[in-house]
Amino acid sequence: MLAFLIILATYLIGSIPFGLVGKFFFKIQDPRTFGSKNIGATNILRSGNKKAAAFTLFFDMFKGFFAVLIASYIEPDLIYLSILSVVFGHIFPIYLLFKGGKGVATFLGALVSYSFVVGGLTLLIWISIFYLTRKSSVAGISAIVLSNFFLLLFCDDISVKLSILLLSIFILFKHSENIKRLLRKEELSFEGRDKN
Repeated sequence: MLAFLIILATYLIGSIPFGLVGKFFFKIQDPRTFGSKNIGATNILRSGNKKAAAFTLFFDMFKGFFAVLIASYIEPDLIYLSILSVVFGHIFPIYLLFKGGKGVATFLGALVSYSFVVGGLTLLIWISIFYLTRKSSVAGISAIVLSNFFLLLFCDDISVKLSILLLSIFILFKHSENIKRLLRKEELSFEGRDKN
């Protein structure tokens, strides 16, 4: 019963679409109608409203952080369930008929909450690669893949390792079109132009 309640609560937290909440606060166009049509921060940045993008990024990460933090206080042995459910909540939000984002920001927030070292290193990779390439997909894919290596080095919990591996595979699948465009050298930077 406790496991079910943790899954339900963290899923509902993950389902909160802060990209659309920001749309109302900052009076921007619905992010589902432009760019990648994603409700994530990178697409919202394409609207030209940096405050809306920062708001979305912060709260998409924070909901992952908060959900895992709560689970760690209630039942530390079930942290892996909170990581899975909060990220899947973001990807398949009940409030948007299960059509959400790709899960990278929420994944990062959950990982930082679980392990500051692993999450911090993964976040540093994401920021660094995004700064160098200006391509959110490259940054996200790189961070997701490398997070598993950091877990091998710094994590002893096999349930968390397997959960992160499962999420990584799923998030990479969500980036399949980005990967195809990268292989064809057609992936655009967030400004909308190629950056080699």
